[in-house]
Amino acid sequence: MTETRVCVGCGAPLQSTDERMPGYVPASHLEREDVLCRRCFRIRHYGDFTPVVVDEQTYQREVATIFDRPGLVLYVVDVFDLAGSLIPSARRFVASSDVLVVVNKVDLLPADVGYEALGDWIRGEVRATGVEPLDVVFISAERRHGIDKLVDRVARETKRPVYVMGMANVGKSTLLNAMVERLSERKQPFTVSRRPGTTLAMSRFEIDGPFGRVELFDTPGLMYTSRVIERLCGDCLKWVVPRSRVRPRVYQLNPGQALFLGGLVRLETLGGERQGIVLYVSNELPVHRTKRERADSFFADHRFDILKVPCERCAESFDDRRSWLVAAPPRHDADFSLGKRGGDIVLPGLGWIAWTGQRTLARIEGPTWLALSMRPRLVGVLAHRAQHPRSGGDAR
Repeated sequence: MTETRVCVGCGAPLQSTDERMPGYVPASHLEREDVLCRRCFRIRHYGDFTPVVVDEQTYQREVATIFDRPGLVLYVVDVFDLAGSLIPSARRFVASSDVLVVVNKVDLLPADVGYEALGDWIRGEVRATGVEPLDVVFISAERRHGIDKLVDRVARETKRPVYVMGMANVGKSTLLNAMVERLSERKQPFTVSRRPGTTLAMSRFEIDGPFGRVELFDTPGLMYTSRVIERLCGDCLKWVVPRSRVRPRVYQLNPGQALFLGGLVRLETLGGERQGIVLYVSNELPVHRTKRERADSFFADHRFDILKVPCERCAESFDDRRSWLVAAPPRHDADFSLGKRGGDIVLPGLGWIAWTGQRTLARIEGPTWLALSMRPRLVGVLAHRAQHPRSGGDAR
């Protein structure tokens, strides 16, 4: 029985009959070693991304291999978007495997954040989904920070497979390329793109490491429809996905002011005291402040120039909108109530807004599908728990 050949970049089965389908490669290239499909070739060399969505059913079928053949699972999460990078169904696939939570993109956090102190909190968030991790490690796959220690651990896994699992756009393929580079000095085999949904199917790669042969698997990334990044084109993502260490943006807002995060989210202060907030979003994302009474007209006039994102092609996904009420001190009709320590309002796929505990009444407006959530302040509470063990685990 002939084994089905797959693209080494995205894992799609290779075929030469339909150019519109995943895995297409000209028939003359089918017998080559380490073949890239046309889609992966164009992503790597031209940045030309053809979107293909991996649905829940396809995803579960692909990652079921982990349940059938347990091993070591590197569960990759994005430290900048933890809420949006936890897989709801992970427990059913990794129950028989050892799980190492790999917290990626630590290079994006502000320089004064002691991210190692986030370990216990992240472990708790993962446990809440039914997954029991062996350990939590922090890396930057793109900058190769923390990779050597992780590679040494993976290199010793010669008797069982190693799977890299995570939501779309958490950096799985970048991590795999970094490990392949360290272990074998071979060229990077896995296709990487800033667009979510690059890896389409389980992709296998073997490495002759210092302790023997290691079998690595890249899994497809599940798309999370409550994140901003799944709704944007490649041009828009340049403004939204951080490319360098995030610089906190501090604003002092008086009641009656509005703050636009691009054309994606609007924050309005309705009452209370002069309010200090900090935005942790991409350095490239346009942010504009104006008065509340001018906000609607400003949005109508400058949605596609000053605010830039979403562009006219992506705008329709953001037209159906709702609002969330934020209050301090707590009140019964608020969607998010802040205590004396304040809290973070998390905007999945975009970043977060850090609030102090000052008296305030505010409204956040965004698309109806955006799954906002609240947590203790990452900068100032969660990241300093090791130094201040009495810091509370809630936002009260």
